[in-house]
Amino acid sequence: MKTLSSKNGVKEISPNDKKKSNGNEMKLVAQHKLYECSKELRLSLLKTREAFSSFKTKCFFFPEPQFCKTFSESLKQAESSIDEMGNRLSELISRANDIPEVKTEVSVALTQEVQDSKALPAKRSVKESMFSLNNDNPEALAKVNMNITPPASEPGNDDDMATASRQSGRSVGKRGRKKKEEYLVCKRPKRSLLNTYVKETFAPATEEKPDEREKEEAEVEYEVENIIEFKKIQNKFFYKVSWRGYGPDDCTWEPSDHLTDCREILIEFLKSKLYEREVHLNKMEPTHHLIPQDPNLRDYLVEAFLKFVNNPTPKEKEKICKLYFANIKMPASNEEVRDLVDRALSARKVEKYIIYKQKLREQAVIRDVQQQREKQLAQLRNWERNMNSVCSDPAKIVVENMIDLELPPLDFFYINELKAGQGVTIPNDPLLGCECKDCFETPSSCCAKQMNSWFAYSKHGRLKVSLGTPIYECNKRCCCPPTCINRVVQKGRCFSLSIFRTDNGTGWGVKALEPIKKDSFVVEYVGEVITSEEAEWRGEIYDKKGCTYLFDMDFNNGDQNPYTVDAAKYGNVSHFINHSCDPNLVVFNVWVNCLDPDLPRLALFSCRDIKKGEELTFDYNSGLESEQNKNKANSLPGDSNDADSILTPEKPESMQNGNSALPKTPKGNRGLKYGKTECRCGSANCRRYFF
Repeated sequence: MKTLSSKNGVKEISPNDKKKSNGNEMKLVAQHKLYECSKELRLSLLKTREAFSSFKTKCFFFPEPQFCKTFSESLKQAESSIDEMGNRLSELISRANDIPEVKTEVSVALTQEVQDSKALPAKRSVKESMFSLNNDNPEALAKVNMNITPPASEPGNDDDMATASRQSGRSVGKRGRKKKEEYLVCKRPKRSLLNTYVKETFAPATEEKPDEREKEEAEVEYEVENIIEFKKIQNKFFYKVSWRGYGPDDCTWEPSDHLTDCREILIEFLKSKLYEREVHLNKMEPTHHLIPQDPNLRDYLVEAFLKFVNNPTPKEKEKICKLYFANIKMPASNEEVRDLVDRALSARKVEKYIIYKQKLREQAVIRDVQQQREKQLAQLRNWERNMNSVCSDPAKIVVENMIDLELPPLDFFYINELKAGQGVTIPNDPLLGCECKDCFETPSSCCAKQMNSWFAYSKHGRLKVSLGTPIYECNKRCCCPPTCINRVVQKGRCFSLSIFRTDNGTGWGVKALEPIKKDSFVVEYVGEVITSEEAEWRGEIYDKKGCTYLFDMDFNNGDQNPYTVDAAKYGNVSHFINHSCDPNLVVFNVWVNCLDPDLPRLALFSCRDIKKGEELTFDYNSGLESEQNKNKANSLPGDSNDADSILTPEKPESMQNGNSALPKTPKGNRGLKYGKTECRCGSANCRRYFF
């Protein structure tokens, strides 16, 4: 090996050694850089662990168990890998430090940093790493412990009522001993981790705005799950509260001022106490300690008592409804209700308690009925407006219900004329018409005579033919004016009617709002015209429901009639007219623009004078087999003294050679022909049945 010496005898470093020394120094610089990066990586891992802890705290009510498990395992693996990297790097630095030739300023600084880092623990908690709150800083730690309320499960906040005794003056008992009083100390359970509180308290001030911070704090709400019990201490009421998302060990005692946004929970708690009180009252036991007479919850107690007693039977509710609609029982004022509640709660005898309870039950039902009544009236008015907007008749329709809380039918649609169903066509182009200038003066040449029938109306527009006579009115091919006396049904309903709720159990009905003379046209029975096969299928369904809206158009072919009118879904006011065995309306077959003998229009005429407010009825089984119709049909011309009464003209030629002894009228008994059903006329003396 070739060595160099200086002139003064001192050894000089050879170029190779100098080059080697420079290489080791560059290596140490790279190690230092690697060490700095390792420290940053470790610090980033520490921040990630802290953020993960905060995440688990914030998502307490919406946990992510799978994510937390996977992320926690990944953190452990990363932490283990980083520790392994740090150990390898420390060994590398130590070996470089053992070489005397390469001890430079960089190596010395790097070695000192490694030794300082070894003095710290490998894994530090969030509290220690971020804020260094250990025994070296006792003041900060004491400040933290002083401001944080411990959770109910920790010492200092037991699961039962946290009590603290103090001497309140010199309270002397019966035997002269000093009496210690206990009072409640309301402590809320700790709702955040210690590191979160420390971070908010001691972290450096940031540029976060106060409004944003207050908004973030307001979002942290704790929901009341249940109220378990109450106690009264020093004239103040406290309630044991269980919090949603916390166990039974975290229950706390709260004053009523803290119980906000939990109205339903408070009412249910008070109702449970009322049930408990009633049991004790029936056993003749004292009950004054069972109900919290808290002035802050007075409104809740009244509402809870009304809900507690609001359990009437259907008969009781129906009776109270009738009293309300008859203006016999009206809702009391809030002060009167509060007075009744006070009397019921202070009653020590069962008899008095039952009396007050019954009065409060009536008031609870009446208040419910009043609320439902307001909604009902609004819907009835809307229904009335809709029907009048669709109706083309000159007279108006009124809806009223002074009996119950029944709402308008949802499956009924108002129409003005017959609606053709599937497979049915209603012609509207008559083949002939009269050329009369005045049909009443020349009835022999009018439409009725051309169709081999009789002129049906008097000069007042009332019937003068017998029941069962076909009526042919002038149609759009006739030369007579629209004011012709032979145009009655086609002009529409001229009497105002009311759809009202009956009081005899027959549901909706129709009554007259003005007097109606005998033999006057009242209303046309309209609906959906369907085939007989469809009517058979629908009739079975209506039988099960106990209703009938089917009318056979059997004037021409009798029982072989091809068409039926169904007014169940589509109809007009006649949909609500009830049945009676002694009706004031009868049905006539009328032809106007449709001259098909199987498709007449069904018109309801009055068979006697109808008073204002009287209910309109007709016989659903309105064939001529009824005694009343037989008597009218068998009567002869001139038997009646009334010139405008129903007359009995000679039979039409089309019926003189037939087997039928009398003309036919529509029968609406198809919907009740499949079983024996009692008559629905509402009369107690009626014993008729439909088959």
